[in-house]
Amino acid sequence: MLRERTGRVTFMPLNRLKPKNPVPPSADDAIPLLEKLRYDPAHAKAFEQVFGKTCVCRDLTVAAAYVKSHGINTITLDGDKVDRKGALTGGYYDIRRSRLEAVKNVATWRSRVAAEENRSREVKAATLKLDQEIARVGGRIQILGNQQKVAREAREGINSETATLQKEKERVEGRITKLEEDVQELNGELRTLSARIEAYRLELSSPMVQELSVEERSYIDELSRDIEARQKLLVEMGKTKTEVCIPAFHPYEFALTNVGVSWAEARISFKSS
Repeated sequence: MLRERTGRVTFMPLNRLKPKNPVPPSADDAIPLLEKLRYDPAHAKAFEQVFGKTCVCRDLTVAAAYVKSHGINTITLDGDKVDRKGALTGGYYDIRRSRLEAVKNVATWRSRVAAEENRSREVKAATLKLDQEIARVGGRIQILGNQQKVAREAREGINSETATLQKEKERVEGRITKLEEDVQELNGELRTLSARIEAYRLELSSPMVQELSVEERSYIDELSRDIEARQKLLVEMGKTKTEVCIPAFHPYEFALTNVGVSWAEARISFKSS
């Protein structure tokens, strides 16, 4: 109370209190204040010590009369107070500025302050717990963010590798297509060459007389007749068993020699044709 300047309090032990109150007047216009108060009987001496000499009167005149006749303190319904020692206090009292009400308000507000302090401690504890939870979740978020970053980098690497492989695939597919086209072209060329080879084979297997000139054909016919004559001569000579030494010429060369043409000239002539 000294620190907060809320008033002054006098403490008295109950076993030391010996109130000596005068006999209150037995009239309807003077009511003892103790009859209007509610209190614990154990505190009766304290209430008698404080309020036992006070009565509530109808007006100030009656209150002053009872003070003189009975030696008590009186108070009116309007708030005027007449003390038995002669002091007179009157006027309007604002109940909102009552000390008792102020003390009550102080006690109420103190209890509320204590409750709010308890609540503040609870809120601080809850806030600290939430801060710890936020820190834990923040750490978890950071870890997940790092994992997400690693996964994103891995995905970008895979996407880059996939793009590279896709380009390589397209290049290989283009090369395969080109090779297939080359194979088809080569197959066509092979068929063409096969046809040409077959044509050459047919041409080689066919007699070459058709492509000779008239002079060459007559020359070949003449050679054929001479060969036949020579062959008949050889047959006749074998039959007669004559010992004639005939040079070892080729039949065609022997025939050509008789007609005045060398074997080398005949070979060159056939190759050129």
